[in-house]
Amino acid sequence: MKTLNFFFALFLFSSVLFAQKETIPDKQFMLGCTNVGSSEEVTHYIDAAGEVWQWNGSTFVTGGVYNNSLVTVGNANFSSSNWPGFNFNWLPNNGSPTWSLGLYKVTNSKQTDKYFYLDARDSDFGGAVYNPDFFIVFNNSSGVYNHRYAGSISQGEVVRVWDIHEESPNTSGLQNYWSNVLVVVPSVAQPYTPRVIWGPIPNFSATGYKVYWRYGQTGNFSLLTTVSSSTFEYTHEGLAIGNGLVAEYKVQAYNGSSTSDFSNTVSIGTSGWFKQHFGSENNSLTYQLNQNYPNPFNPATIISYSVAENSFISLKIYDVLGNEVSELVNELKESGNYSVSFDASKLSSGIYFYTLKANGYSLTKKMLLAK
Repeated sequence: MKTLNFFFALFLFSSVLFAQKETIPDKQFMLGCTNVGSSEEVTHYIDAAGEVWQWNGSTFVTGGVYNNSLVTVGNANFSSSNWPGFNFNWLPNNGSPTWSLGLYKVTNSKQTDKYFYLDARDSDFGGAVYNPDFFIVFNNSSGVYNHRYAGSISQGEVVRVWDIHEESPNTSGLQNYWSNVLVVVPSVAQPYTPRVIWGPIPNFSATGYKVYWRYGQTGNFSLLTTVSSSTFEYTHEGLAIGNGLVAEYKVQAYNGSSTSDFSNTVSIGTSGWFKQHFGSENNSLTYQLNQNYPNPFNPATIISYSVAENSFISLKIYDVLGNEVSELVNELKESGNYSVSFDASKLSSGIYFYTLKANGYSLTKKMLLAK
């Protein structure tokens, strides 16, 4: 703590919850810069990626400060007792900008493309069950954020307050946490792909999490991946963000055969599968028909293909008896990579075939609809 004696702080923080809130030192989240001019002003921004929570006198309820900013002047002065930072909005305002418990994207005016995410969704942190102070510094020379004591923060990294203080998170104290936990943001890598972020589920002993998705806002959700109980994010490689079809995601915790309720559902616009998904990194395109994804599927899937030169393209779906059940493409296409969504919600489970015909080529692959 900034000036409190350790034992005095320990006594204060072991008080009842309400009393803890009255004794939280102001400016819990402090920010600064290094390698800037002595009188140079830098604006630091926080923008919530999802729901936020604030103390209402008896519990943490949804709502509060979703974005704010502060200005620092010159280089961070670690010997000062008056550090610039954000103050919890339910505490008496001392003139500092305020914030609430949430998942925030942190940026600055010096290098606007540099950022990280701060997950402060922990009622123990908000209630000062453990020390709520920490200091993040942006190095203007290297373009890297650093925790004052714990080292550098990777571009786009999710920094969780409970990890900063080596504590266990308490999300059960946040109203309707699991119904608001999931967010989707662009990943760090180019081209940008969907990245879903959540947090530890309260009141359920999770051994892992299942991430579900669907494409085009039709049909049932399909299992995308399974991760460990200590993993709270997943990047959907191969799917590019854009203005096309919408991808939707939700998360469920599990323990053996037991499963939790689903989280909230989040969505993001996409422009289909980007070039790497086609298995060809050179500029010499050939006619290709790729395996649909996902496969097996229920009920929607994506079929991607490549066109070597301007051609009239036919892409059709057939059942095992050779009957045509759907025509997905029937038009002139320029050279390039393409993808199309196939919705089989009106079809029965079973094996189907899809055939691409173009400029004398005929390519066929098999897929499985499993309802």
